[in-house]
Amino acid sequence: MSLWFSDWVVIALYGLVIAVVAFVLVRKSGTAEGYFLAGRSLTWPFIGASLFAANISAEHIVGLAGAGWRGGMAVGGFEWMAIYCMIPLILLFLPFYIRNKIFTVPEFLEQRFSPGVRMFFSGFMVIVAVLVKVSISLWAASIFFDNLLGWNRIWTIWIVGLATAVYTMKGGLRVVVYTDALQSVVLLVAAVVLTTLGLRQVGGWSGLHEKLGPEMFQMVKPLTDVDYPWFGMFFGVFVLGSFYWSMDQVLVQRAFAAKDLNEGRLGAIFCGFLKLATPFLLVVPGLIAKCNYPSLPLIPGSENPDTDLAYPTLLRDLMPHGLLGLTFAGVVAALMGHLSATYNSIATLVTRDFYLHWRPQASQNRQVLVGRIVVLAVCALGALWAPIIGNFQGLWNYLQSVQAYLMMPVAAVFFFGVLWKRTTTAGVTACFVAAAVLGPIFMYNNQLVIQGKQSFLPLMDHWLLKPWLHTAFFNFLVCSAILVAVSLITRPASTVQLATTTVSDWKSLLAAERVPLYRNYLFWLGLLLTICTALWYTMR
Repeated sequence: MSLWFSDWVVIALYGLVIAVVAFVLVRKSGTAEGYFLAGRSLTWPFIGASLFAANISAEHIVGLAGAGWRGGMAVGGFEWMAIYCMIPLILLFLPFYIRNKIFTVPEFLEQRFSPGVRMFFSGFMVIVAVLVKVSISLWAASIFFDNLLGWNRIWTIWIVGLATAVYTMKGGLRVVVYTDALQSVVLLVAAVVLTTLGLRQVGGWSGLHEKLGPEMFQMVKPLTDVDYPWFGMFFGVFVLGSFYWSMDQVLVQRAFAAKDLNEGRLGAIFCGFLKLATPFLLVVPGLIAKCNYPSLPLIPGSENPDTDLAYPTLLRDLMPHGLLGLTFAGVVAALMGHLSATYNSIATLVTRDFYLHWRPQASQNRQVLVGRIVVLAVCALGALWAPIIGNFQGLWNYLQSVQAYLMMPVAAVFFFGVLWKRTTTAGVTACFVAAAVLGPIFMYNNQLVIQGKQSFLPLMDHWLLKPWLHTAFFNFLVCSAILVAVSLITRPASTVQLATTTVSDWKSLLAAERVPLYRNYLFWLGLLLTICTALWYTMR
């Protein structure tokens, strides 16, 4: 199926608006702080919309629908759990980040531990960005464009990657955030249109229930469920999501740019309200596709259906022209928002944590230039790695497994570091080493199990450890135990070092600024958590 003239008009208008916004804003980011943190002047609507756009990319649109086709609404639990995962950012970590006026998350680790810990974590995040963020977004885009338009996947990867890199290089975070806000609107409108048309075709929500059965709508699965066991979803995903929303540079850099702490907190809460809708807008299309396409083409060389085709196939067959262009623009918006966020954040990491370490006297213009070079390098590395992702069973499996095994142990470093004054640099280093060794081992073993092959770790054959979320949580516990043990036998940090990096007074940490109730972050956080909990209970 090809796009009609009306579709291309919509896409062209979208591209024109993005180009105009980028052109207007590009002249306002000449300094390093302006380029990397938008001058620390952002307000809550733009922070929240940008957080949402940075989180939702093509792999979410394609991957969540594919996972929904395969296992039902339960995968939407990742989206609702994200709301609980924002609590550590809002209540615990953001006050430290804002008050210390840092550019990068690793800067905080240096203040709490040592320059070595900062460099290690920064390097780790750069690698993860290439393997998990840039590459998977580009691969998802190639699947989408190939299935909808028949475009060559390799060419799509390079064209999309470079096009997004160009406007990111020019304008920095200010351009990224304001274009993200526009792209969030386009994405949500497009998702609402497709979901509404799809539900109308299958007879509404009740018709979807009748065709698929109640088990496809249960959000809380048994403890033995391989994909979404309730323990793994509530505890494992909480740890994983806490890292993602509180410690991942790509996300929290938007909060660093807030003009004050209250704006940053309100921005994260606004993003949480947007996340309430994503299971219905991104997973439900997968269920609709399940009704329309009970079987999908197999993954080459495998007996498993290629569930990543569910969303683009539904879009191709269901959306009328004109609206098809809108949805196409919505997917492109999500892709560009996530990619630009990642490009800018990794440029910030490399420039602030590596380049300035070697060239501390570098001028503002030189820092911006280095950041732009990094954007191009990350784009190229991600494009080269992207085709390898096709060997995994589904985008969502790749995304979550890599993040879970590698990032859960790193979350322990932050939680213990802020909450337990006895945590030492040696303990953190030991935790990082253990995560780097055990994470890939557990992940590879789990891939063997998923493919029906023999596990080489007898312990992992226990029924309780077969779900990948449980294995990842077990890895988190092992690495945490190593961190605690090594910390207890090594010298603690000085009192001066702990003064601004650990919790000493919960009351002052959580206190809301003296603002009207409608601007009080505690009121909106309470409302958000109440709605989310009610949804979980309803969909259990």
